[in-house]
Amino acid sequence: MSIIFFLLLLSSSSPSVLSLDENDGLVLLKIKEQLGNPQELSNWVEGFQYCGRSAFSNNVHIECDSNGRIRQLVFVHIMVPAAPFPEAICNLTELEVLSFYSLYNLYGPIPSCINQLSNLRTLAIMGTALSGSLPEFLFLNHQNLHDLIFSSNAFSGSIPSSLSTIPTLNHLDLSNNSLTGTIPPDLVHGQYASLFLNDNRLTGEIPKCYQWVPLIVISLHNNQLTGDPSFLFNKENIYVIDLSHNDFEFDLSNVEISKTLTSLDLGFNKIYGKVPQSIVSAYYVNNLDLRNNNLCGEIPQRQAYPWQPFSGSIFANNKCLCGSPLPPCYNAGPAP
Repeated sequence: MSIIFFLLLLSSSSPSVLSLDENDGLVLLKIKEQLGNPQELSNWVEGFQYCGRSAFSNNVHIECDSNGRIRQLVFVHIMVPAAPFPEAICNLTELEVLSFYSLYNLYGPIPSCINQLSNLRTLAIMGTALSGSLPEFLFLNHQNLHDLIFSSNAFSGSIPSSLSTIPTLNHLDLSNNSLTGTIPPDLVHGQYASLFLNDNRLTGEIPKCYQWVPLIVISLHNNQLTGDPSFLFNKENIYVIDLSHNDFEFDLSNVEISKTLTSLDLGFNKIYGKVPQSIVSAYYVNNLDLRNNNLCGEIPQRQAYPWQPFSGSIFANNKCLCGSPLPPCYNAGPAP
């Protein structure tokens, strides 16, 4: 689950009021109806105080601005019957945050009316049966979007190139879908950007432009990506790189590692060459995985202090790695 989701529940940039705009109240009743009147929304009746503390439960969070307009709407674990995306939401035109989490029976495509929500800063749809492609129109009117999370759904097709035109998009999570095609360039922007495209069916190489994107996290595991991604390893201020379970094939022998990197997962690829000293001695790397590659040669030794020694399992199933923590290398001497 994305950490952004928890931040949504806690964020508050303007005070809530106890008097909801009348039109927004009617929209909420329509949303309830379009979701099949789930039990978790049984207290949504005419006259209910939606804004403020009385509107908060384990399943719903509503926050209003000083004019009584809804600006945050978060659904969590709503047991809806089979229902499409509730298009009435598109009439909440002041929405800045919209989040669906674990509405497993929500199906169908995202409606085009979502473009009416031009004030959206965060759009999070996680753990639903929503499907279809991510159409280009979806992102053309969302120039203030900062966080886009479409993880663990049933979306297919390619990643729209129009995503790269959103200048404020800083956190993108399209993980655990059935997306195909290549990774478009410049999907995220700004400082401390993060990109999660793991658990899809993406192919091709990582565009070289990501060498200059100020990423702190990039997660691309469980795809069919190829090429040499080592230009990512020495990026300034990057913390986590997960490229495991792909088809990357390159020489690891001379790569340099960023001083800020804490986690590097390259397992289950076709990487060859030697394990460089820069990896085993990287000061902050405490999570390393090089399993199931074609690496060979003696593993450089890591100092016991200030680092903890690596276990042998992170080097397992390579071509011919040897040396601690694996069995010692055998160097035959000259015949007598």
